[in-house]
Amino acid sequence: MTMKHKNNQVLFDYWNAIRAGRPAPRRAEIEPGDIRRILPYVFILERKDRDTCRFRLAGTGLCRTYGMEFRGQNLLSMWSDDCAENLKQALDDVATNATVSVVEYTAATNDGHEATFEMILLPLAHEDGTITRVLGAAVPVDQFGWIGDRLLARQWIDRLRRLDPERMPKSARPAEAVARRILAEKPPVAIATLASHSIRKPPLRGERSYLRLVKGALSGNEERG
Repeated sequence: MTMKHKNNQVLFDYWNAIRAGRPAPRRAEIEPGDIRRILPYVFILERKDRDTCRFRLAGTGLCRTYGMEFRGQNLLSMWSDDCAENLKQALDDVATNATVSVVEYTAATNDGHEATFEMILLPLAHEDGTITRVLGAAVPVDQFGWIGDRLLARQWIDRLRRLDPERMPKSARPAEAVARRILAEKPPVAIATLASHSIRKPPLRGERSYLRLVKGALSGNEERG
C-alpha cells in the first residue's frame, strides 16, 4: 500500500481506474456515488494560478475534524511561507506533469495537542484537457479521541512525496469493479462528534486554521466543482 491511510489509497485506486491510462480523468467523470463510503474526507480544489488553489467542495468528515465550514478559501494561505512554497511546487507538478502528491503533516491545537494527517492530491482535467482541478482527501492518521473537539490552529509539513502514477501498482479491475468494491466496504466511522460551538475557544488572534472547508459531501443538489 502506497498511502498510510486506507481512504487515500481507495481514492487513488478509483482515480487511477477512471483515468484509464490518460494523464488525468475529467471532472465530469468522477461520480460522487461511486466513492460515497470515503466521501466525507474528499475535497475538490480549483487552481486559479500558482498562488491560488481554492476549495470548491469538501466533505462533512473534514468539517467535523476541523470544526469549520468555509468556502472559497485558498489552501495555500493556510500554511506558513515555507510550507506554502513546498505545496506550490507540488501543485505545479500535479497540474503540469499529472503527478500524484502525498502530504504527511502535523496539525496542532492552541493547548499543545498534535495529530498526524495524510493528504493526497490528484489531477483532474477540464474538457479541453488542461488540469484546472485537484481531487484530494485529508484524513487523520492518528485516531485520538480529542480530534473534532479541539480547534486545530497550526500545521506543518513533515513529508511530501511526488509519485508517478505510471510507476505505482495498478489494479487490474476496471473502474466499475473498483467502484463496486468501494461501495461494498464498511464506511469510515466519524472520528468525533462536533462539539458545541458555544464551548469552543476561538483561535488566538493572528493564528491561522488549516482547512477552511465547505460543509456537506458532494451530491446532485450541490454545485459541481
